[in-house]
Amino acid sequence: MCSVKKSINKKLIYIISIVIIVSVFFVGMFPSNKLYESIEVEAGTDIPEASAFIKDEKKSGTFVSDVKEINTSLPGVYDVEIKIGRKTYSSTLNIIDTIAPAGEVVHHEIWTNEIIEAKEFVENIFDVTDVKVYFKEQPDFSKAGVQKILIVLEDTSGNKSELESSLTIREDTEPPKIIGATDQTVYIGEKVSYRKDVSVTDNRDENLELIVDSSAVNLKKEGSYTVSYSATDTAGNTSTETVTFTVREKPQNYVDPEELHKLADDVLASIINEDMTDKEKLWEIFQWIKKRITYTGYSDKSDWMQGAIQGIKKGSGDCFTYYATARELLTRAGFENMVVIRVDGTHYWNLVYYEDGWYHFDTCPHHKKYPYVCFLRTDEEVEEYTKINKNYYNFDKTKYPATPTTPLE
Repeated sequence: MCSVKKSINKKLIYIISIVIIVSVFFVGMFPSNKLYESIEVEAGTDIPEASAFIKDEKKSGTFVSDVKEINTSLPGVYDVEIKIGRKTYSSTLNIIDTIAPAGEVVHHEIWTNEIIEAKEFVENIFDVTDVKVYFKEQPDFSKAGVQKILIVLEDTSGNKSELESSLTIREDTEPPKIIGATDQTVYIGEKVSYRKDVSVTDNRDENLELIVDSSAVNLKKEGSYTVSYSATDTAGNTSTETVTFTVREKPQNYVDPEELHKLADDVLASIINEDMTDKEKLWEIFQWIKKRITYTGYSDKSDWMQGAIQGIKKGSGDCFTYYATARELLTRAGFENMVVIRVDGTHYWNLVYYEDGWYHFDTCPHHKKYPYVCFLRTDEEVEEYTKINKNYYNFDKTKYPATPTTPLE
């Protein structure tokens, strides 16, 4: 009996020894993981330190994996190996994206039937991933008024945010404005440019086509003929201006345009130079005309070129002479300009384009009781003067471009 027990004990000891050896072997071959199975971080943040993966705060380790190659802006699961002492352990870095995109709202104002994309309602969009921008509900671009616009920002992870903007849609009912279409006198045998000094502007559209109908004019026969100008904007608003072209035989005092240009160029060469600013050039032209021409109260108003040559050569005339002389000198100096006529037809002056807009330019002397220097003046400024000197600058504003609202210094 004793011998049997001894035999059994030896076998147990043997088995236990084998189990211990195998256990030690497996522990050596497959050490228990001292790392967390996975670490979770938000997309766009920095890679955690190696210690963040280690369960035991007292332990330290180093990355075996090249974690610099991990783009934290791309959500996903990335394998990570960390060495603690002589052994290497495995974990994963789970990059998640749970933060919705952000942006700043932009409000817009457009015309009916214009199209504007959703992305134009948002600026300074921020997210670590790509962002889609779209309307929650498609706006009605054909409906005038103010609409509430909901814009959705959605990143590649499906996170969404909504922004509220507004869209003001205006209906265009204002027709184009045809500028510079005036009655003219031309002479048999001359070339005629019906478009010269005529332009079209619009509150909405740029570069509108100006249509000229001169089919009724016979340049070989004296008479008065109708010429019509028209323009239509994209909203279908149409404007038409009708003027009279008077065809005559050349008079004995006919002015050759080339002769007039030569006279004007000689004047300009003596008063302006390329070193001057545009404002300085305009002032020199303004001053020369005021000093050169004496007001007599009379002129032949049938031809502006006769008026200009009268002003340059003889230095006398009335407001028409001042206007015509300024027209020629301003044009030859490269300044776009046009005539302005008082509603009763008794006063003429110029509008000149300077920098950012049109300004009044009147070289004709004013009454001593109401002195005034009408050099690059705004509509509001000449209107204030007209309150003092009744009816002086009373003109049809619908026929001329508006000036800037702020006076020049």
